[in-house]
Amino acid sequence: MSILLKGEEKMKKLISLILIVVTALSFATPAFAALTPEEQEMMDAIDSHHDELHEIATKIWELKEVGWQEVESSKLLAAEFEALGFDVELGLTGKHPTLGHDIDMPTAFKATYKGLEGGPTIGILLEYDALPNGHSCGHNLIATSGVAAAIALQEAFKKTPGTVIAYGTPAEELEGSKHFMVEAGYFDGVDLVLGSHSGDFWNTEVNGKAIVWPTHDNWLTFKGKASHASAAPEKGRSALDAVMLTAMALEFTREHMPETNRIHYIISNGGAASNVVPDTATLNLEIRANETSELNNLRKRVDDIIKGAELMTGTTAVYQWDAAWNTATQVPSLYQKMAEYSVDLGVPYEKFVFGTKPSASSDLGCVAYVIPTAEIKYPIHHEGEQPPAGHSDEKAAITATEYAIDQSILAGKIMALTGFRIGTNPEELAKIKAEFAENYSE
Repeated sequence: MSILLKGEEKMKKLISLILIVVTALSFATPAFAALTPEEQEMMDAIDSHHDELHEIATKIWELKEVGWQEVESSKLLAAEFEALGFDVELGLTGKHPTLGHDIDMPTAFKATYKGLEGGPTIGILLEYDALPNGHSCGHNLIATSGVAAAIALQEAFKKTPGTVIAYGTPAEELEGSKHFMVEAGYFDGVDLVLGSHSGDFWNTEVNGKAIVWPTHDNWLTFKGKASHASAAPEKGRSALDAVMLTAMALEFTREHMPETNRIHYIISNGGAASNVVPDTATLNLEIRANETSELNNLRKRVDDIIKGAELMTGTTAVYQWDAAWNTATQVPSLYQKMAEYSVDLGVPYEKFVFGTKPSASSDLGCVAYVIPTAEIKYPIHHEGEQPPAGHSDEKAAITATEYAIDQSILAGKIMALTGFRIGTNPEELAKIKAEFAENYSE
């Protein structure tokens, strides 16, 4: 009887050992022949933090902190980088690119690891702000990819000259933060920047629309004169009339602007009571275009519309334009390289889609405008499934699934491999920079 029990115990232990090995192998990066031993070590370093990366993605998803309120999310990420041996500065001071004043950003951070002296400086972008309905844009995954990429590049730069800087960039869903950080000099000296975003398919291009809006302190606010709407309407000057005339003119503008331009707005304040001529009314307005130059043209036309509304109603418009989010300076060869390197991590090249048109906007363009930048976009739904719409409750529900998080970790591996192969190849990096300089325009 005792011999049988000992045999059963040995069998149970053997089965447990097999399960542990199988589980570990399921998380690990396959040893692709195209990876050098040093590159394989980078991927192994990410795999050794598999559970931590899942915890980061899940915890940020649970916190679902909206822009400028990502207090716990930023602390979580800063603590992780400190534990990894990065020098971390949590709480940055940005600078407004057009108005010039300082921007206090307590939930922004910069985590730096300096490897052997010399070599490239690779920037990695993290986002972690949620929308009101949670992480329906998957910024918890962007943070996870960023940590993964930084871990791998840190591993490489222990033996190879180079520096990796992970940037915590809050409030992307609001007015953004990357342009404030660029203007304040936090990206000075960076050779290459890499980001990630979940999407409907595989892509590496940076092509968001340029966008601008009036500063959020008062948006576009008209000031008029209040009076009794029945007893003395002639004494009033309606700010609401000015808002409605502006909106009407914007609607007529749609027919006479490029089809790729966008105008959208809401009336956030139309007055206090219907029997009072409103002395204050506000239009929350955003305009977009595929090119920064076209955005500037559209903005001038909107300025003229606002002046016309002032003249027609005897009111005064109070507003100033915020800093625009620029379009990226295109670096097609960098995008191609990132897709090609993905093949060495198991993503077939034919899955990548190129030539996509700008649709949404991101402050990523503010970085990509001044530094060569690539963004790996990846699906978080299984092949054959209908992808959920961005910013929807359905999207928020899947951004914490095991598959989505694993895909974000794979994206981090692709970022790291791209940064390492281009950054440590002076000739290749010089070609990328030359192409960027050729396509850059003021």
